[in-house]
Amino acid sequence: MICCLKIYHPTITTLTKCKILRFIFKDYPLEIEVISKNAVIIYVWGVPKKEVWQAVTNFESTNVIAGYGFSQEKSEARLLAEAMVIKWLTVINDKSKHPQAF
Repeated sequence: MICCLKIYHPTITTLTKCKILRFIFKDYPLEIEVISKNAVIIYVWGVPKKEVWQAVTNFESTNVIAGYGFSQEKSEARLLAEAMVIKWLTVINDKSKHPQAF
């Protein structure tokens, strides 16, 4: 199974995001793709879901937006991860939906 994890933050550099992701998933085969200066995507093979959920929780607790997806194909996992990030950004940008968001 392939995990795709997308990390988004406007002020943390992509180099820092890449180093953090490499450290977290150092025991698994991975592939990192820099999408923009704000976003990085990582694909990890064979990682337990529990470790991904823990990483997402750690990122979210520090106001870094994270989305994840699991699938047999990279493209499907990426779509799931990107949809989650888009959903978070929509909530953050529209305070009327959730006035306490960030």
